[in-house]
Amino acid sequence: MSDTFQIQLEPHGGSFACTPAQTVLDAAIAAGYWLPHSCRAGTCNSCHLALSAGDVRHAEPAPAGAEPVPAGQCRTCQAFPLGDLVLQAPDVPKEPGQRVVTVGARVLDVQRPSADVAIVQLQVPAASGFHFQAGQYIDVLLKDGARRSYSLANVPNTEGLLELHVRRMDGGRFSPHAYDKLKPRDLLRIQGPYGTFVLHKGTAPIVLLASGTGYAPIAALLRSHGAAIAQRGAVLYWGGRRWSDLYVVESVAAWQAQFPGVQLVPVLSQPEADWQGRTGFVHAAVLQDLPDLSGHEVYACGNPLMIDAARDAFIAQAGLPAAHFFCDAFVINTA
Repeated sequence: MSDTFQIQLEPHGGSFACTPAQTVLDAAIAAGYWLPHSCRAGTCNSCHLALSAGDVRHAEPAPAGAEPVPAGQCRTCQAFPLGDLVLQAPDVPKEPGQRVVTVGARVLDVQRPSADVAIVQLQVPAASGFHFQAGQYIDVLLKDGARRSYSLANVPNTEGLLELHVRRMDGGRFSPHAYDKLKPRDLLRIQGPYGTFVLHKGTAPIVLLASGTGYAPIAALLRSHGAAIAQRGAVLYWGGRRWSDLYVVESVAAWQAQFPGVQLVPVLSQPEADWQGRTGFVHAAVLQDLPDLSGHEVYACGNPLMIDAARDAFIAQAGLPAAHFFCDAFVINTA
């Protein structure tokens, strides 16, 4: 058996090598090819690509909650090649781009704007080769080999500055430490960037959809492309249990002044008694306001249950084209 196989990307002609022990997605990212993906755990379905030639084996058992892989497709984050492959990847250019970097990051500051969210400012060496696009995420590498994924909330820059929004989860592997103990000058080891949750060129109006700290990559998009997003017409629906879950919003008016031209609609599922705004599921509020999404693009990030419910409802009930739903779902595990 060959030590490596060739993976061909059509229609643009990119290619990369993949060993039998590598997933197609890991090999692609290592070579600088950004195949569509989000969770990298086999549950979000973002990484499915049509398989034109060759065969793969998918990791077994399938991840809990994963849908069956449709016939003729490849779940690239769980697929190991059995030979040379040809994949249909129309959004992937011929020439490789970003590469994943493993680097030490120093903590500059930790803010705690709510009872369970820490905003962590990091710096990596400017000469490390770490570059990212607004909306991407990194993995924090723990000492035992585990990793935890966090979206970057800041604007790409040449100074190596990074911002993470970390929600504290009791019993978590990293988040309690980040909230309770992390302090300036501490060191973390990170790897990235990952993800394809970036703003796509176009003129369609935009729905931004977030739950909890799913706001982080949307903040990066707004900070980096706010004027372009506003010009297309955009509304952010941000869901939480209580007002404090919208941890960076002092008031709707103040938030909208920060991002002029973009409307903010807070939606609370367990509001305080004096709350007079929208209540219920955040994706349901979108459907109430925008029953026809056929001409929109949706950028969604947060709890995977919310992401799945929103995708299904927007496509089935509001006519959103499936290709216009862009998501970055959090994988629920020990944080």
